Amino acid sequence: MPEYTYRAIDDSGKKTRGYQQASGLEELASQLDRQGLHLVDGKLNKQAFTLLPQAKVERRNLIVLFMYLEQMAAAGISILDSLSEMRDSETSPVMRKILTALADDISSGKTLSGAMQEHAEIFTELMINLVLAGEKTGNMAQVFAELRDILTWQDDIVRKTRKLISYPLFVGTIILAVVFFLMIYLVPQLVNFIMSMNQEVPLMTRALVGLSNFFVNYWWLIISAPVFIFIVASQTLKRSQKAKYWFDRNKLEIPLFGEAISKLELARFSKNFALLYDAGISVLECLKISANISSNIYIKQELAVIREKISSGDSIYQAFSSAKLFPPLVLRMLHVGEQTGALAASLGRISEFYHRDVSELIEKIQAMIEPVMTVIMGVLLGWIMLSVLGPIYDIISTIQL
Repeated sequence: MPEYTYRAIDDSGKKTRGYQQASGLEELASQLDRQGLHLVDGKLNKQAFTLLPQAKVERRNLIVLFMYLEQMAAAGISILDSLSEMRDSETSPVMRKILTALADDISSGKTLSGAMQEHAEIFTELMINLVLAGEKTGNMAQVFAELRDILTWQDDIVRKTRKLISYPLFVGTIILAVVFFLMIYLVPQLVNFIMSMNQEVPLMTRALVGLSNFFVNYWWLIISAPVFIFIVASQTLKRSQKAKYWFDRNKLEIPLFGEAISKLELARFSKNFALLYDAGISVLECLKISANISSNIYIKQELAVIREKISSGDSIYQAFSSAKLFPPLVLRMLHVGEQTGALAASLGRISEFYHRDVSELIEKIQAMIEPVMTVIMGVLLGWIMLSVLGPIYDIISTIQL
């Protein structure tokens, strides 16, 4: 649907400008009339048309949205007015369309949670249910603050994770480029010199020659094999639930990295569970929503088993203990929270425990990556230098002066 820029006035004569999606000027005037505005003029927004794919709504955009809605709700301004004001000042075309659609749905009688359900690709089930709980209790400012906090926390974790992955990828690329240069260009020239001296070639040097010949003759295979394996693996994981389950379960067993993935998933789960339970949603519904948000099929199925056991009469502590996902400390905190009736507070402390643990583990992995990559580079270069310079030294030592 095309987007229009418009100028309009309200009943008091106040002028306003904005953006609105409509099939034509008549529909635009009708939409504005429902918002208490009278169209002065409107024209197609040419900036909204592009040959490039439509950009996605970033997490930062949603953080700003909920931060703004929190401030406006605390000031007593209605959600419709808040969305309309934010839409008029929004610079992102994609975000402006979302705000326009939300404002239109609310002006036509829908609640904010109902309007968000129309954009499930942007607003998660957690967001929708928290907003729904806020609409029932009337405490929208607190709900918006909680959504802002959890999105900020997720953004911080994602930023740290990207930093964790980007460094070894960068250094690994440099190492691979150096290895290709040495094996394809430098080593063959030095080896030809060694062979021309008709000396006995050590085993280490022969191994280097064989590896260099493989790089020279099959460089295309070395480059294409990882790409082919990645494509086949990703397609297999997409098409086969069994393969996805096996992969998600076994990647949690990888030293350090598996622990970080596991704690990150459980940190997200406990944070979501705590927010939903504190908002007044039942334990079974909290488990269902929190499990759906998880990206790990193994953890998702374990949480589904926990939900089934609770629904069949087991206590929360018994059900969580059977899953083997949570450490004893977390289970004890759940047990105490369940017995004292302070489960929401216990869940909050568990989410803080995982948050701190994940941050510390990511920093630990980052501190270990640099020396490990340095050692790998040193061993590789040392092997090449010994394989090449060793025979050259033997040749020179046999020369009679």
